[in-house]
Amino acid sequence: MKKLRNAFVLTIIYLLISNLGNIFFGVSERFSWTTTLWEGAFFFIFVFLIQSYRKK
Repeated sequence: MKKLRNAFVLTIIYLLISNLGNIFFGVSERFSWTTTLWEGAFFFIFVFLIQSYRKK
C-alpha cells in the first residue's frame, strides 16, 4: 500500500510540473491534462516498479 501511495503522489507532482513546464515554455497555452495523462501512467508504473529495487 505504501508503494502505491508513494507512486501516486509522485505521479501527481509529475503531472503538475509537466503541465506548468508546458505553459512556461510555450508548448501549450492552457492546462491540457490529456496530453500528459499517458506519460503520467507510464511514470506511475515506472516509479511503482523501481521501488522494488531500492535498497531498504
